Amino acid sequence: MSKDDCSAPSAGVDAQGERHVPKHDGSSALPRVVRSDALLAGASQLAILHNDTLYFLRETRFGKLILTK
Repeated sequence: MSKDDCSAPSAGVDAQGERHVPKHDGSSALPRVVRSDALLAGASQLAILHNDTLYFLRETRFGKLILTK
């Protein structure tokens, strides 16, 4: 599977790299999919403020993602 594959072939990708998946049963939507390279924008880490706590999303040298406080 390539990194461009998605389980919903009819999903669209917007300019920010976010994949919007149409509702599957009319009552609930599948989670929004955002490409990590769109989030990181060339950097190795991203700071995320959640409930007044700062978290860091970091890409390792092996290409994995780690979320830490």
